[in-house]
Amino acid sequence: MTVASVVRRLDYDVVGSAATAERALELARQYQPDIVLMDVNIKGVTDGIDTATAMRTCSNVQVVFLTGACDPVSIARMEAAAPAGIVLKPFRRAELAAKLARAVRTRPAWRESEMGLPV
Repeated sequence: MTVASVVRRLDYDVVGSAATAERALELARQYQPDIVLMDVNIKGVTDGIDTATAMRTCSNVQVVFLTGACDPVSIARMEAAAPAGIVLKPFRRAELAAKLARAVRTRPAWRESEMGLPV
């Protein structure tokens, strides 16, 4: 089962999947997603951490990192990017669900709309 199919089964819409950092940036610009599930080791000119940071410079997208890297340097770089969550591979569905739900709860536009403020 692919990550996208797991996310769909968790009742989230998937607007695209990208195998490279460059494609991920294109999709983010095109669809303006609320949440991005970013593989730290995405192929391309930059890694997933730098790609997520680039996405966040032009939108308030929430990022959840998906990674097999748990070394201190990688963790520190991910934390510096201020993600909504970090999910270690191999991931458990419940953990992914919890991190995505946190991303929904902490997204600034959603908090404002829930309080009746303009978004």
